[in-house]
Amino acid sequence: MNKSEGAFLVRVSEKIWGYALSYRQQNGFKHFLVDASGDFYSFLGVDPNRHPTLTDLIDFHKEEIITSSGGELLLEPCGQQKNPPDYSPLFE
Repeated sequence: MNKSEGAFLVRVSEKIWGYALSYRQQNGFKHFLVDASGDFYSFLGVDPNRHPTLTDLIDFHKEEIITSSGGELLLEPCGQQKNPPDYSPLFE
């Protein structure tokens, strides 16, 4: 992926009831699990904040870092080139 630090991709997780978010760092990637098992969305084991929608979680972390040690801000979403992308129902 030729994206700069802060680029991110959300996809359905194969491990939990929720999503996985891949985050582009300067020298690689970090992966976070997004818990969607209740009536909220949150980063599993990383962030105690709960958000009513996946979009709210993403928007929050465009302004607030995910972890204090990593300083991750979500700056640029990556996605499919086709319009509309097949993941668009995730944000409805």
